[in-house]
Amino acid sequence: MRLLNGRKVLLLLGLSAVLAGLNAQDIWYNHPELEWQTFETEHFLIHFHEGTERSAREAASVAEKVYGPVTQLYGYEPPGKTHLIIKDVDDVSNGIAYFYENKIEIWARPLDFDLRGSHRWLQGVITHEFVHIVQIASAMKFNSRIPGAYFQALGYEDEKRPDVLYGYPNILMSYPFPGVSIPPWFAEGVAQYMYEGANYDYWDSHRDMIVRDRILNGKLLSFAAMNSFGKRGIGNECVYNHGFSFVRYLADRFGAEALKGISDHMSRPMSVSISRAMEQVTGIPGKQLYAEWKSMLEEYYEQATATIQEHGVEGEIILDKGTTNIHPVWHPSERKMAYLSNMSSDYFGQTDLYVYDLNTKESKRIAGMVESAACWSPDGKTLYYAGRTIPGKTGARWFDLFAYDLQKKKKQQLTHDERVTSPILLGKQPKIAYLTVCDGTSNIRVLDLSTKEIHTITDFTEGEYIHSLTYSPTDSTILFDMTRNHGREIWKLHPGSGEVERMQAHFGSQEDIFDMRDPSFSARGLMFSTDRTGVFNLYYLNNDSSGYISNVTGGAFMPSVNQNGEIAYSVFKDGGYKIACLTDIRMLDEELVGTPAELRHEWPGSPQEGPESELTGIPYLETMSHLFILPRLLVDYGTVKPGIFLYANEVLDHLLLFGGFSFNGLRDWDQFLLFEFRKFRPTLYAEIYAMRRHVNQDFTWYDYGGTNDLRFDLVEGVLGGRMPMKRHRFWLESTLSQYREHIYQRLEDQSGGFSFAYYKGTSLTGRWQFSTRRPEYGGNMFPTKGLELHMELQLERNKLAEDFTINKKYSTVETVYDNNHTGRLTINLKKFVSLHRETRLSAAYEGKLGFLSNTEIDTFFYFFGGGLPGLRGYTYYDSTVQGTNLLIQSLTFRLPVFLEQNIPILHLILQNASIGIMVQNGDGFNGSWLDHRYKTSYGIEFRLNGYSLYAFPFALSLEAHRPADGSLKGNRYYFSLLFDF
Repeated sequence: MRLLNGRKVLLLLGLSAVLAGLNAQDIWYNHPELEWQTFETEHFLIHFHEGTERSAREAASVAEKVYGPVTQLYGYEPPGKTHLIIKDVDDVSNGIAYFYENKIEIWARPLDFDLRGSHRWLQGVITHEFVHIVQIASAMKFNSRIPGAYFQALGYEDEKRPDVLYGYPNILMSYPFPGVSIPPWFAEGVAQYMYEGANYDYWDSHRDMIVRDRILNGKLLSFAAMNSFGKRGIGNECVYNHGFSFVRYLADRFGAEALKGISDHMSRPMSVSISRAMEQVTGIPGKQLYAEWKSMLEEYYEQATATIQEHGVEGEIILDKGTTNIHPVWHPSERKMAYLSNMSSDYFGQTDLYVYDLNTKESKRIAGMVESAACWSPDGKTLYYAGRTIPGKTGARWFDLFAYDLQKKKKQQLTHDERVTSPILLGKQPKIAYLTVCDGTSNIRVLDLSTKEIHTITDFTEGEYIHSLTYSPTDSTILFDMTRNHGREIWKLHPGSGEVERMQAHFGSQEDIFDMRDPSFSARGLMFSTDRTGVFNLYYLNNDSSGYISNVTGGAFMPSVNQNGEIAYSVFKDGGYKIACLTDIRMLDEELVGTPAELRHEWPGSPQEGPESELTGIPYLETMSHLFILPRLLVDYGTVKPGIFLYANEVLDHLLLFGGFSFNGLRDWDQFLLFEFRKFRPTLYAEIYAMRRHVNQDFTWYDYGGTNDLRFDLVEGVLGGRMPMKRHRFWLESTLSQYREHIYQRLEDQSGGFSFAYYKGTSLTGRWQFSTRRPEYGGNMFPTKGLELHMELQLERNKLAEDFTINKKYSTVETVYDNNHTGRLTINLKKFVSLHRETRLSAAYEGKLGFLSNTEIDTFFYFFGGGLPGLRGYTYYDSTVQGTNLLIQSLTFRLPVFLEQNIPILHLILQNASIGIMVQNGDGFNGSWLDHRYKTSYGIEFRLNGYSLYAFPFALSLEAHRPADGSLKGNRYYFSLLFDF
């Protein structure tokens, strides 16, 4: 009996169960450099670190204002004060609601997302996340301390060693019954709707653009597709978008109280259908309501776009690969342009910097992970851009200024930790102006390229957020678009004096209700994008004339004019942004542009909550969450083992406690407990695992029959730490193990027993991991790019029971141990490549190498080369694939059967399926590496993934393998149903 594999299985089932029910957290960077303080209000505890006090004060004001309307709508108040955490540790904009922990995390950097309009960040995101806290809590099926329950199962290979009880697992299953089953369209839709009369967010022109485009192209997400995330391109944003529209439709038709009714119905333990819940509340099934909503949208947008369809002006589409082609910037003298695109990635925000040559029609990639416009040097030989840096020692990934020499093909980093976006050259001066942000507020800074000096030329302090810059050569000023409340305004800055003034674009006294953005200068005048007519279009303004020059059904943004008067811009069309070029520029009749005035959406007004100035911060006091319990039912080696998982987490993630146990009628049990301490740069952890198993054996001694009652107690403790360093991850841990056997023997009318430790071990382990993989759609199911390298070195001191002896002094039996000390080196390399991007045909290579320094070691400590981790045509404990050396090479070809299909089956949504062919070569062996004759195995694989009960991912895998030489009869089968592959 050994714990070697039991520990891994306990972790796999336990961690997957708990983490699948939690929002993702960064478990690597702890930020010990931050000093935290707390503001306490009537209903909230606002935690903030140095540099975020302004945001925390505004957050306090907003949170208290929305508390009453939100809790009254859903008839639920959190059981205690909600923890609201403000952080500014990365160039990320996000908000997360941990509804079971009654905790919200907000990044102070405002969201600048090309699929949504511009709104004051904290007002919208705090209200959004607090609605999640309340609405989802009102829909919980169990007590708030029970996030869910799990059914789990383990199956084992028949073949095993004499010194183990079971074969290696070949069936792994963990399936949840969550405490909340709310589809994402409803959860996100009600969070954006907020409550009746709320005006921190609204149905803006960007949101209208997306659903309008989907309707016009016949691509509105189906009801089933809206019920889950896990989509490419703008698919996930469409879940938000469609959900917001559908919820508004429900609230307008049935009243906002219908949202509460649907939530209440979904809180029933056996209620897992949102369609039935909607029927119970409205009298109409959800699927029928969806059809009626869709029909309403089709009728509305047919009328709203009739004039655009007849008098549209778009230009020529010149770049359309991928879903994001934005920020075109012309070369100063050639027919080239720099632009951003996600053409080689799956997700909207994964944009890289490219240069496109209009003569050759070719694009060249310059740099990765760029999100704002680049700028050219006056001679066109250098590109300046804001690129995301690799993580520093604190884990922060800021945007910094880089210069790329197009002739030398080299880049140079010009700033460090400056949080740069939208760099521009100030005419022909050797100076670059750029945006930076701190505590949710933007300012403009200037870098002198000759002296390397940096100075700030604006003094915004109240949460103003600037999106882009442009330079006016006529009066040496800088124009920028800025968000203060809803929408963007265009402002002018005089760099010398630092004075700023708001630009009036002669739209009269109602200008405030329109969004004006993306200002761009040319020799002929100023150009920008505005949604004044209900659709974003390009507007041209100079001393002689002014007017619209585009009329599109989607939206027109980010114009750039070259010396020939050609206008390149980004147009939203058919599900993504494309680069279009206008060469025939003429002013359009405003009556023909956009949607009719009577069909435009209403604007709710611009609230602005000032920061709460009366609050006094106190030092943060560490607070643990409640102890959460997840019941589990495990079927293991033919027995039923009920049990629980449990966890508790400190509010700022400084401490984590996670454990579990299970037991059965044989008095067998499994227990584990993990503790993490995250207040230093490395994460320190302690783990303990314990297992007990009972076995009865009959034996014959001469003519007498007897029984042995055997009990095995296995205990293992781990102390360690982990720490990242740039793209590398390191672990160092020590392990102490002891395996005991208890024997109680019965022979006729006599009985007796004794126990002994048959294994004692200690080890010191160092691990290193390196990865170049980027997120991609289906990346864990059929990965297509990137490399992973994992190396582990263990120094083991192993003592294995060899014999027994009599202690003559005390007349006791003592165990004699044989030393099996060794060094153990394992290396695992994975490489993924795309063979055909359109079909997602891919290949994956995995190489495993293992080496024991002690070649005379007992077979108990060998590498085992079969089973799920090795040659899958052989069982794990097959004696022909074990030894002091290990070499396993696997080559897998995978081809999707279907992608992103959203097929509803009962409470499941099937999204992707793939088939694979695997060929393996290798062995576990002793002796020479070069002279050894390695074995070959081959097999097939089927994978299926999607979502269960709306929010929980599932990953099903079925494999069949066999040796190439036919040495074993029959196939080896492997099955898993987990949350990931």
